[in-house]
Amino acid sequence: MSDNNTTNNISSQFTDENRDSSDRRRRPTPIISRFTFIDGKRKLIRRDKDKKGHLFVDLYSTRLLLIVVLLLGMSCLDAFLTLTLIEKGKVVEANPIMAYFLEFGVMPFTMIKFGITAAALVVLCLFKNVNITRIGIPLTIKIYLAVIIYELYLLML
Repeated sequence: MSDNNTTNNISSQFTDENRDSSDRRRRPTPIISRFTFIDGKRKLIRRDKDKKGHLFVDLYSTRLLLIVVLLLGMSCLDAFLTLTLIEKGKVVEANPIMAYFLEFGVMPFTMIKFGITAAALVVLCLFKNVNITRIGIPLTIKIYLAVIIYELYLLML
């Protein structure tokens, strides 16, 4: 009996001395923290209670990386097809912002298009656990596919 009491005593002293009095779960996870780029461990949101808020993780899945690369690639393909169609005189740039940058040349147009897409994807990655993002990413892929298919159709005319 005394061995068991001694073990309990030692273990309670050990945990009392090493416990941090603040509960880290009382503060929300920041969008960007020291764990975002180095030594992050949080991949998922596990608690149902936590899933109701805007929560951020510091590790991202390979699947998300592939989706981001796919969207960047589709954006570049869209830019290439748009420029090709404009050069052939089949279309004009419908987006007034991109039409403005097209007046400065192909390179500014391409850089701005890529930059806007990349910045939007960074924000979507940070907010990957928000419902609108879960709906928005597949919808964006479908819209890009439709636009690219339409552009390829116009090229064949």
